Amino acid sequence: MKIGVEVNDFFRRYDSKVGKFELEIEPNFNVLNLLERLNIPADKVGFVIVNQKKVDNDYIFSENDSVYISPFATGG
Repeated sequence: MKIGVEVNDFFRRYDSKVGKFELEIEPNFNVLNLLERLNIPADKVGFVIVNQKKVDNDYIFSENDSVYISPFATGG
């Protein structure tokens, strides 16, 4: 099953793949599984958007979901 993923450039510091790409995943694959596969620390994620809706870490992906992963907002 494939999903579309977009990862914010912030996560490059964790050696994660960033930008837009497609990813092949297994059935019953959830947000925490995705973060682990991408080497993104869950405690650094501000929110995950799937198909333009904010989801929790236990959300299970469906074929062709569109996923955006963003860090917490920071500023000075």
